[in-house]
Amino acid sequence: MSLPGVLAFLGLAVLTMDVLGGVIATGVLLRGGRLRHLLAFVGGYALVIIPVTALLHPLLTVLGTWLRPILHSNDAIGSVEVAAGLALGAFAVYQWRTARRPPLPHGRVARRSSPTRLGMWPLLVAGMAFSATALADPAFTVAVGMASQEESLALRIALLVLWNLVYQAPLVTLTVIAAVGRHDRLVRRLADWFAERRRPLQAGLAVVLALIALLVLGDGTIALIGEHVPWLRQLLSLH
Repeated sequence: MSLPGVLAFLGLAVLTMDVLGGVIATGVLLRGGRLRHLLAFVGGYALVIIPVTALLHPLLTVLGTWLRPILHSNDAIGSVEVAAGLALGAFAVYQWRTARRPPLPHGRVARRSSPTRLGMWPLLVAGMAFSATALADPAFTVAVGMASQEESLALRIALLVLWNLVYQAPLVTLTVIAAVGRHDRLVRRLADWFAERRRPLQAGLAVVLALIALLVLGDGTIALIGEHVPWLRQLLSLH
């Protein structure tokens, strides 16, 4: 994979980073969880992601042959971008409305976001359920498709592992903090810091999502009405 391809590959992970994993990990630690609990949660996530990734690679190869006319069509990719832009816009509106709601009582966020039991098996199952957030994210499929263009199996695996580490950076960071035994004060400080700034942070996220939605929607619209090559098609062609 070329340098532009790697930058686009990792940039996709940064832009679509799953912060929910960090929120759940924070809730688990605030409820007295330890490293073994987070490892059970991460293990459940990996138990689903690894086989799905292994199955998705040959499936994308077959689908790539069938969908080649679509992937090379500006109109088709432009339509996908328009749909994605509208979905992002709707999510931005939801985040903006959420930011305007009164704050929850202290501790409610942690209780609502963490599993009801801190046993190893419930957390393993919770991690497996959490993997649905990645599987439902189109960025996951795009990342697997980009990595599958690499001929070396070892490098392909390394790229996908790196992508998941970046994509789940909040969860990975809190797991590392728990591993070195420095999570007690830090997690509570982070929880208090985010609780105090929930509204401006969510409002800022809503603005960022709205801007991205406008860019994607605009790019798709221009592709539909002109000869412009959509960004998504350019991204898929990087290797």
